[in-house]
Amino acid sequence: MIHKKALLMMVSTLSSFVSFLIATSVTILAAPQFFSQKVPTYTNELPTPYEYQYKVENPPTNTFYGKNEAGDIAGRVAGSYYVYLPDGRLMTVDYSVNGESGFVPKISFSRQSPYQGRK
Repeated sequence: MIHKKALLMMVSTLSSFVSFLIATSVTILAAPQFFSQKVPTYTNELPTPYEYQYKVENPPTNTFYGKNEAGDIAGRVAGSYYVYLPDGRLMTVDYSVNGESGFVPKISFSRQSPYQGRK
């Protein structure tokens, strides 16, 4: 047999637990709901033409590399970059991007000295 005092304690604990569940549910339901929104797409925007270039030429550390690139209003991009490799070769990458073609590189190597034609 359950004593009256024990029964009252169980009812009190159960009612506290139910009150906690109700309070938690109300808090969760009252919290602001965040839904993912679709990112707007802009189909009528044209690419902005641009150009940039840089080069690093540091003879004391034998560091020679550079890049140039240009993009036009049609979305075509063309450029090249070069780097002098530790084995003394010059690696040049000429590339283009046109529409769906993606990145199209043309890689070449030469034995040109980093000091030839550069100032």
